[in-house]
Amino acid sequence: MRTLVTILYWMLSVVIAALVVSSAGYTFQESVLMGTMFLPGALGAKYLLPKVSFQKRSEGIQGVIYIVLAILVLEYLLIYATNLFIQDQRHIMEVGSRYSYNRSGELAPLPAMLFNPLFISILISILAIGGSLIDRWMTVRHPEIETPVTFCSMHRKVTLLPSEIVYVESCDTEVIVHASDGRELHNRTGISQWESLLGEPFVRIHRSFLVNRRYVTEFGSDSVRLMGDITLPISRKYQKLQH
Repeated sequence: MRTLVTILYWMLSVVIAALVVSSAGYTFQESVLMGTMFLPGALGAKYLLPKVSFQKRSEGIQGVIYIVLAILVLEYLLIYATNLFIQDQRHIMEVGSRYSYNRSGELAPLPAMLFNPLFISILISILAIGGSLIDRWMTVRHPEIETPVTFCSMHRKVTLLPSEIVYVESCDTEVIVHASDGRELHNRTGISQWESLLGEPFVRIHRSFLVNRRYVTEFGSDSVRLMGDITLPISRKYQKLQH
C-alpha cells in the first residue's frame, strides 16, 4: 500500500513538473521528459536533508549548503543534457527547423526559467515536501504499515522497523538507538533528525531522549517508565507526553 501510494505520488510529481516546464515551449512529451529530470533532486532533498545533524549548528548549515549545491549541480547537468537531447530529436524530425537551431547554426539557448536556480530550488522543494507529507499521512492513516529505517552503526549497515526501536538517546557527538532486542546501536545522525525521520508514535521528552510511545508503561510529571523497567527524565521544555 505504502509503495503504491509513493509511486503514484512521484508519477504525479512528474506531471506537475511537466505542466510547469511546458510554459518554456516544450511539447507534452518533451515536458514529461524534462519534468522527470527533477525527480533525482527532489528525492535527494527528501532523503538527504533530514539526515543533516545540527548538534553543531555551523556544521549543520554547512551540510545543508553542500547538499543543496550538489543537487543544483546535478539538476543543471540533467536539464542541460535533456534539453540538448530534445533539440537533437527536433532537428532529426525537422532539419533546419527554427525550433532546433537559430540562424547562426548554434543550439538554441536553454529556456531562462530552467536556468534560474531559484525556480529549480522552489520546484524541487515543493516535490520533496509533498513526498514527506505523503509519508507522514501514510504513517498516521496506516500505522500498521512500517517503513524500515536503515543507518550505519560501528561501520555496519543496520535496518530496523520503527516498532523495534524503544528509544533514542543523544550522547555528545553521537546517538544510541536502543532496540527492543537489547542492542545499543551507535549512530552520528542528530536526535532532531531522528525525531523527524521516525515521526509518530515517537515523542521527544528531553533534549537527550526520544521515546516510542508503544513501550511506555508509566509516566509522571518529570519522568517516564518504559518496558524493561527503564526510567527516563522528562524535561520541562518537552512535557507533552500524553496518556
